[in-house]
Amino acid sequence: MIVPAAALSWHRVSLPPGLLVRNGQARNPAKLRAVLEGLLEDQLLDEPAQLHLAVQANAGESGALWVAACQRVWLKNTLSALTGAGHTVRRIAPEWAPSTLSDSPTTLWLTGEAEGAELVWADHAGVYRRIVPPSNTSSGTAPAALPTDAAVYAEPACAALAEQLLHREVTVQHRAQRLQSCTDTDWNLAQGEFATRNAALRRAGDAALMLWQAPAWRPARWAFALLCAVQVAGLNAQAWQARQALSSQRSAIQNVLLTTFPNTTVVVDAPLQMQRAVDALGQSSGPGPIARPGAHFGGFWRAGARQWCASSY
Repeated sequence: MIVPAAALSWHRVSLPPGLLVRNGQARNPAKLRAVLEGLLEDQLLDEPAQLHLAVQANAGESGALWVAACQRVWLKNTLSALTGAGHTVRRIAPEWAPSTLSDSPTTLWLTGEAEGAELVWADHAGVYRRIVPPSNTSSGTAPAALPTDAAVYAEPACAALAEQLLHREVTVQHRAQRLQSCTDTDWNLAQGEFATRNAALRRAGDAALMLWQAPAWRPARWAFALLCAVQVAGLNAQAWQARQALSSQRSAIQNVLLTTFPNTTVVVDAPLQMQRAVDALGQSSGPGPIARPGAHFGGFWRAGARQWCASSY
């Protein structure tokens, strides 16, 4: 689920040590909630009890960090509607979020239509949104000091307006692509009462989804598919070789049968037919010294037949 920018507010606070572990998880969610309400009481327009609060994912055990706030009832109703429609919400990501690194470049987006587009930019100082009035191409709407390395994106309907407004080339990005890129952030607003029960399973699911869908992992997916195809081709080739070897072995057994017993006209089960022919030869020779070599000869063929059957199956 992606929370739109209009539904979120961002606040910078400094937490006392001991409330968070290294990965940004709360040691005691209830205690963290109480501390956040006290720190944000003067910054929030609504009562803290009416808001859902979430801290940044990669926060340290103490120090300054970002906190996202949104209407608790709205978030709960939206999640209930998605769940009722048969969707499973594993993660709640913001549409835009401030950077957690001070040296990260500024990123700008111009979204909407050419008439009444919205300019949004985010950096380590926060998220800012401004409505671009119709026919306004002045640079006063944009940030006062736009860094030269800033990444600028615009939806197709307002790409020309973005170039006029910012005086630089922009990267055209469809809304669907932008929303898809929202899942690449470390932010997850599903905290506190909205946290998933099995965080480890959720993280594994997020990682699997990223590997399956993220454009950055497309070469790895192609390599994996190629590896699977090579493995399947190798198994098929090995099976073909095994069938050829088995066919050659059967032909050799049949040739031995036809050479040793030329009276055989039809070969159905070569080992069994050889055993019967040897037994018949031993019976026709009668008792005496010649019967013992026949018995050894029959034992030889029976052993060969058993070995052939074992290799055939």
